[in-house]
Amino acid sequence: MQFINPVFLWGLLFLAIPIIIHLFQFRRFKKVYFSNTAFLREIKETSQQSRRLKHLLVLLMRLLAVAFLVLAFAQPVIPTGEQQVTGNRGVSIFVDNSFSMSSMGRDINLLDNARIIARDIINSYGESDEFQLITGDFENRHQRLYNREQALDMLEDISTSPAVRTLSEVFQRQTHALRNYSPESRSFYLISDFQKNITGFEGMEDTSKNIYLVHLASVQSRNVSVDSVWFSQPIQIINQTGELLVQVTNHDQFNPEEVNLELQLGDQRRPAGRISLRAGETLVDTVTFTINRTGWQKATVSITDYPIQFDDDYHIAFHVRDNINVLTIHSTDQSNRFLSALFQGIPYLSEDLMRETNINYGVFSNYSLIILNQPTGISSGFASELENYLNSGGNILFFPSPQNGAEALWSLSNRLGVNQPGEWQEGNFNVGSINLEDPIFAGVFEQIREDLSLPVAKGRYTLAAGGQNPGLPLLTYRDNSAYVAKHRHGSGALFISSAPLDEQWNDLVSNGEIFVPLLYRASIASGQLDKPAYVLGSDQLIPIRNISAERQAEFRITGRGEFVPGMERRGASLYLNVYDQVKEPGFYEVRRGNDLHKIVAFNFDRRESAVEAWSADELEEITADHIKVISQGTGATDGRLLSSARIGNELWQWCIAIALFALLLEQLILRLWRVSGRKRP
Repeated sequence: MQFINPVFLWGLLFLAIPIIIHLFQFRRFKKVYFSNTAFLREIKETSQQSRRLKHLLVLLMRLLAVAFLVLAFAQPVIPTGEQQVTGNRGVSIFVDNSFSMSSMGRDINLLDNARIIARDIINSYGESDEFQLITGDFENRHQRLYNREQALDMLEDISTSPAVRTLSEVFQRQTHALRNYSPESRSFYLISDFQKNITGFEGMEDTSKNIYLVHLASVQSRNVSVDSVWFSQPIQIINQTGELLVQVTNHDQFNPEEVNLELQLGDQRRPAGRISLRAGETLVDTVTFTINRTGWQKATVSITDYPIQFDDDYHIAFHVRDNINVLTIHSTDQSNRFLSALFQGIPYLSEDLMRETNINYGVFSNYSLIILNQPTGISSGFASELENYLNSGGNILFFPSPQNGAEALWSLSNRLGVNQPGEWQEGNFNVGSINLEDPIFAGVFEQIREDLSLPVAKGRYTLAAGGQNPGLPLLTYRDNSAYVAKHRHGSGALFISSAPLDEQWNDLVSNGEIFVPLLYRASIASGQLDKPAYVLGSDQLIPIRNISAERQAEFRITGRGEFVPGMERRGASLYLNVYDQVKEPGFYEVRRGNDLHKIVAFNFDRRESAVEAWSADELEEITADHIKVISQGTGATDGRLLSSARIGNELWQWCIAIALFALLLEQLILRLWRVSGRKRP
């Protein structure tokens, strides 16, 4: 057993006072008349024995009361592992400064309460101990150790931040910072509201570590958030109606909510509808819009919600085109008349023609889709350029020639690892099924009609299964072989038809219900389209494609301030690394010299939107026994709770109880114990 305030043990000297009183107490005598001295002798012997026992018991009770009162002030404890350590100690304190910590407790907000608790923790240690103070910002200074005064000064700099970290990530950094201390001399404190969606306890299994979870609870649990916004179609065309899909969640598990949606496009702001949400419900609503100008556009979807507001706005940036450019490379002097008619019927699809004998590889990046219409062959250089185009996010639709298709397919197979071609076959080959789960045909048909006309091929190449890059069938013959297969390569997609595009061998060109969605969605199937939004603290890389290495140093990012980003080249793409220099949500311009290259939008991390948190009782149930959970509900956490958890099992309450019990017994003895003064004959 140890004492927190051993200086109070000098108070045990006061035990001498009741002893002195007992030894030198003044006795008052009373005359008692007896006719016989035998009675006097009997009374004297009886009263002396009873009085002596009574006085001894009273003395004992007083000694117990004084002793245990002194011990209570000295605060005896049964020490735990940390308090048994001698020498310097390393202390790591995590103060959760995410947005949820701005919620109110009973008296003050959670972040202010966390600062008070962290200050109490620091002050409870010695001058020679070292401290790590870490927040969700994960700054470089958070990986160093400081003395007590420096750590107290750092507390004043903590403010709310958009950064969101899991407890596992935090604890990993805490462990690394205190790696030079023995397990017994390390202490880890995590002060948080412990939201369920960011709480994990990986890495805390070591029972030799002193881990303290300081639980703070807010008095509010309601919030409605705009979780995400995306387009129903990835490419936006001028003067064409677009659709924004907006996901909204009511995080209140008990009360329904109604919110108004607003859409701001550029400088114009308009209402976009009203959403009714049941408790805990997530809904996806559709907002329509039309853009009448090309280029980069800014849009913000907003709701009005209190008291948590950081997730009420969602920003997106997107590029509006005047059309989708498609390049057709063919082997004859004239293109397919059905294909040309299709492009003329869809105003936002623009076709350029190029003969296979005069290919300009330098313009490939200007096109969303390249159609290889029955090439007579594909050279190794041509195949290499096609591979680069796929890697940079382009899409290719290949139709074989009935005479030379096998040779071209073999070139693609050797270069890209796609399915190897079989022999040329003639006959009637009916398409029997459509893959409605792939994005190419997903949502095109609500259901397959019985009278839906599917393509019929009169000549085809079989596409063997297997290979390094096996294809996913989009359209399948009745014999289960692929009519059109989709191959992912790099960031792009390669679509291979087993039949020529010539109407002599294939009626696909005359089947608009199948060919139009195939052609349109193949042109926008790229896996590397520009993201409409990025997440602060999580998304650090912005892709910049088709930029030569010698020009990459020209980029800068402007918005709320200006900085030069880091740069990483991966294949044909350049990535700009923002290195956590973007701190606020909104729109940022990526400029190359004085020219605008693109606009990017950043939003706060929505993981903080889910206000549901673990209670202290739940934390105790899901954590190991060596992890101590400290909580005082929604009020300010008292430093005594932290002291009790860190130092050990405190016994001062028992000392107070014993002292009071001894005083009670003393009074009972004095009041109820009567000493007989005489005995009548």
